[in-house]
Amino acid sequence: MKNQKSNNSLKTNFKKDAQSLVLASINHKISMYETIIHKTIISIQKNKRLDILNSNEMHLAMKNIEEISEDIIKIKQMNELNKKKSNYDDIINRLQIINTQLSSLFKLYGTENIEDLLVICFGNVYIDSQLTENNKDTWDIIKKIVHPVSYKLMSWKLPIVSPVKKDVNFKVSFAKNKIVEDFMIVDEAETFECFDLARTITLYYSKVYGIKIAFQNIIEQKTILVSGLVDDIYLNCYDHIFIKSKLESLILNTPIDDEFNTTDFQRFTDSLTIKELLIYNTKELYNRYIGYINQACLMKQKTISNVVKDFLNMELYGQRTAIIQLLLKHDNAEFQYLAYLLYDLLSSDSNGHIDTTDQTKLYDSLPWKVKQYFKDAMKTTVKYTNDLSNFDNTKIPLEQLICLMNVSDNIKEKAIIKLKEVKAKSEDTGSKARQYLEGLLKIPFGIYKKENILDIIKDLRIDFKTYIHKIANFLEDDICIKEQYSLLEINKYNTILKEKYISKFNEEFIKSIYTLYINCKRDGLISNIFYINTIIKKYCLITHKLNHSGKKNDYMKENIRSFITDYSDNTFILTELRNKYKHNDDNNGLELGNQLDKYKSSHCEVIESLKYVNSVLDKSVYGHKNAKRQIERIIGQWMNGEQIGHCFGFEGPPGLGKTTLAKKGLAYCLKDDKNGSRPFSFIAIGGSSNGSILDGHNYTYVGSTWGKIVDILIETKCMNPIVFIDELDKVSKTENGKEIIGILTHLVDSTQNDAFQDKYFSGIDLDLSKALFIFSYNDVSAVDRILLDRIHRIKFDPLTTTEKIIITRDYLLPEIFKNIDMGEVIQFTDDIIEYIIESYTAEAGVRKLKEILFEIVSEINLEVLHNDVLGFPIIINKEILKDKYLKDRHEIIPCKIAKTSEVGIINGLWANVLGKGGILSIETSFYLTSTFFDLKLTGMQGDVMKESMNVAKTLAWKLTSEKKQEKIIAQFEKSKLQGIHIHCPEGATPKDGPSAGAGITTCIYSLLNNLKIKNNMAITGEINLKGDVTEIGGLELKFVGGIKAGVTEFIYPKPNEKDFKKFMERYGKKEMLKGIKFYQVENISDVFKHVFVKKI
Repeated sequence: MKNQKSNNSLKTNFKKDAQSLVLASINHKISMYETIIHKTIISIQKNKRLDILNSNEMHLAMKNIEEISEDIIKIKQMNELNKKKSNYDDIINRLQIINTQLSSLFKLYGTENIEDLLVICFGNVYIDSQLTENNKDTWDIIKKIVHPVSYKLMSWKLPIVSPVKKDVNFKVSFAKNKIVEDFMIVDEAETFECFDLARTITLYYSKVYGIKIAFQNIIEQKTILVSGLVDDIYLNCYDHIFIKSKLESLILNTPIDDEFNTTDFQRFTDSLTIKELLIYNTKELYNRYIGYINQACLMKQKTISNVVKDFLNMELYGQRTAIIQLLLKHDNAEFQYLAYLLYDLLSSDSNGHIDTTDQTKLYDSLPWKVKQYFKDAMKTTVKYTNDLSNFDNTKIPLEQLICLMNVSDNIKEKAIIKLKEVKAKSEDTGSKARQYLEGLLKIPFGIYKKENILDIIKDLRIDFKTYIHKIANFLEDDICIKEQYSLLEINKYNTILKEKYISKFNEEFIKSIYTLYINCKRDGLISNIFYINTIIKKYCLITHKLNHSGKKNDYMKENIRSFITDYSDNTFILTELRNKYKHNDDNNGLELGNQLDKYKSSHCEVIESLKYVNSVLDKSVYGHKNAKRQIERIIGQWMNGEQIGHCFGFEGPPGLGKTTLAKKGLAYCLKDDKNGSRPFSFIAIGGSSNGSILDGHNYTYVGSTWGKIVDILIETKCMNPIVFIDELDKVSKTENGKEIIGILTHLVDSTQNDAFQDKYFSGIDLDLSKALFIFSYNDVSAVDRILLDRIHRIKFDPLTTTEKIIITRDYLLPEIFKNIDMGEVIQFTDDIIEYIIESYTAEAGVRKLKEILFEIVSEINLEVLHNDVLGFPIIINKEILKDKYLKDRHEIIPCKIAKTSEVGIINGLWANVLGKGGILSIETSFYLTSTFFDLKLTGMQGDVMKESMNVAKTLAWKLTSEKKQEKIIAQFEKSKLQGIHIHCPEGATPKDGPSAGAGITTCIYSLLNNLKIKNNMAITGEINLKGDVTEIGGLELKFVGGIKAGVTEFIYPKPNEKDFKKFMERYGKKEMLKGIKFYQVENISDVFKHVFVKKI
């Protein structure tokens, strides 16, 4: 009975405990629902303000919430009534209904907390069941910063029993830069995987901050896709392990490509948002960066009108993306200007506000770092605009601008006259006078560019003179006191100062320090000891501090003397000792030492400047040492003397680098303190026939304006620019062309160009005496002699084959490979380069060679694009060139020597202004004619060459013996073959010049005397009736061309000995001269000793 009562008691207690648990659970749920409702109301109100919900949707949402709240109140009342009845089934059912209602509410309108949504939809235990070591950090940040606005619940098509939906090895990689359909997410996405909501929604705010998150429920075989908004938090202000690990991974795994080793990539990583870190993995972020940069570059390549049109046709979110892409580009300010321009297009003054709603929405939605970039872009744009305009001339009266001109009063008077004309006429009729006045005010009278390297020696001279005059009373007769010292004198006197005076000055200085510190009373000695002790402490000297307490004056003096003596070689200590008494004797050894160091440093700076000039010239073009040396000379003159103007003439065949040496060499040698090069201007006058190009039109002509020279001065903003005048030899030969030559003659004449006048600004002198003029021409014979006399000619020698190989290997191929991005893919050996040069080019430079190389590499590039190339690397050989890449080009077959020695045939030598040379076969034969010794000349021979033929005929007959002459005359009368036919193949090629005289004489003499001439011999030299072989030109080109033609013996005039030595300096050690013989001759008799097969 007792046991039964005990059991009944236990059952009663157990029932009470269960009821208590149920009641607590109900109260907890009610409280949770109330809290969720409060959060949801706040969330709905916020979404209404963000235009995510409209008024009607908000009204429906609040109505549903009101109904749910009323149901909760009823449940609470029922709960109070049911506490004694212990029947909670109805309440639990009602709570489940509320749970379903809240789920439906969240589905349409969202809520504040994503965790609340998942609890309502999947229950309390769902989150815990999904967490792993890999995703717990992701969930932690999602629940803190993501706020749901809606969700979609989707059932799985096929039941899956495995806790993992798919094997990770077969996981589909989503292209998150495209639209990802919901069914794809259901099938393949992992729990907590995030997607961009911007691709499936139209609301701007949702596009910027919207995110879609997948939650897989294996138990219910369902997926919930939650659409939410991410808080806009600056990453640097949010210390979270997920953000840290994602950014560290992004930096550590950065690709080694050049695109990622830039400031742009750093700006990209700094501007990332939490939304992007949640959605994209590391690889996707790299691809996103590349896409941004490519899009920015594509925009830059379009015309402004097209960019503006495309931008205005975009929706606001697309416009935001475009501006971010442009702002990431840091290396080019034009991207910043473009970003600001596009943003400014959104503004409208019609509403009375500075910024429109769209501008405000766009700017407010930019990541924090991008906002900073945008502010920098605005500053850059404003600064750039100000720099362009410099200042508004209209704000300064024209009278004041005229008064400020650095010109004579005569020119100012002319300007005032034009100003009166401007004011007296209307705006239309006075426009010409205004144009004149504005042009005149723009001319930089008296303004000259002055580079630092040109002032080093000048400053050194001034400092040296000042110091020498300062110490003049202490110097002896070994140093002259002058107003100006040359650099050599400064170096000489510096040596004397160092060897003789510095020790003497130091001794006097030490004595004066002794006197200052010792010759004083006890108080003064104690003060000096205190000062010395502070020096010991300041410089941490390894010596004991000086004592004074209880010490006699003599003891203190001796300690002071000892200290000064011990540190008499220490500049810093002596300077400190001197400073106490502000002691500054002129014969100060310290100051002399500092001055000598300063002079040495200045001289070292001069040496380094010259090395810099040399390196710049070497980098600009290869070779041409003589031309570079001439440029170094003029720069050296400017450094050590007056910075007056000069006129160079770059003379040589095309393709040698004449323009490049001036533009990238000389101009870059002269750098100012802002690292800007000397202004360089280019005038192409080839074919010009109108002098007004240079010196303008008369002011009175309709539509008149100033010439190119004034234009250059205005553009360069200085009176001493570098002016490069190209194709001087191509100026028109008409009377108008002669006008151009006349203008150029006055322009470069140092006695006249300080008063050059433009026709438009008649009567106004322009000082061009400090400008550097450089002419470029190929054929010196085509340049006017008067103008040529005023030009400092610099001859550019034709490039040797070896030099062309080096230029190809070190300059041309790297440039071509860079342009086509084929580096290290194609291999050209030196032999192949030489083969291309010798077989497919006939030029002194490398212009045609570059064209052929580009053609080969471009063709290979097409094959690569078509995937027709299998091997790597691609090795170029002769066969592949002949049969494939250069099959449409004809090989150049040079003229070769004859196979056998013949009578009346000799190898002459030729050279042209294009830097090429070779052999010219001169052939003679008797022909039938009624006129004795008549000459028939064929082969397009010029007048000068024809004269040489006549001289050669006379001389050859003169040198023939009388006996032979009688025999020849008799033979002529018998056969009537008494004329001489001289032919110079090729017949279609014009030939001229006197240098074949010796060869023609030899050839005719051979014919008359029936002597065979060596087939391996070539000759050059002008001839006269005395038989002297005189000087010719182009010796180097003739030798090189002759060797290529197979000549092994050369005859040249003795007056060309200097040219021969120069040739040997350049080619003497080369393999091509092996077995080659050279004979120097003065007279035709010397020629006959070497030229015939049979000695005479």
